[in-house]
Amino acid sequence: MADTPEIPEAKDPFEKRVAISIAIMAVLLSYISMRGDNAKTDAVIETSKEANTWAQYQSKSLKQNLRQFEVNMIALTAANAPDATKKTEALKADVARYESEMKELTAVAKVHREDAEKGSAMNYLCDFAGLFLLIAIVIDSVAILSRQHLFWFISLGLAVFGAVKFFF
Repeated sequence: MADTPEIPEAKDPFEKRVAISIAIMAVLLSYISMRGDNAKTDAVIETSKEANTWAQYQSKSLKQNLRQFEVNMIALTAANAPDATKKTEALKADVARYESEMKELTAVAKVHREDAEKGSAMNYLCDFAGLFLLIAIVIDSVAILSRQHLFWFISLGLAVFGAVKFFF
């Protein structure tokens, strides 16, 4: 085989500690990123469900208004007709049913809106925590190159801050 470059091995204990901290931060960052992506997807789905629910509400509202219009038209045109009362009562029942269904749809839409807002908040939180972990990993790389313990401590502080913001 051709001369393949050797994989460098950390011989200095400081380099090993920094390398382990980078690995831990990378795993934590992966988890937080996954949670953020899932939360974003959930928020989009809930927003779509909310829009669909409001479309159903609008449909019920149109049907209700049409039934009410029919009630009014029957009352105006056939005040003395024998079938007018039965038809009017049936239409009024439809109007009441649509009113009830619209109240239910409003409640369902509000639940979807709240779930979407929770997902958006979780996504923002994950982005915020992930940013601090990314910065911490970069500073860890600087710590290895410069062999400065101060950079490593700064990166640990940033990583802990990002993790604390995410988990608490």
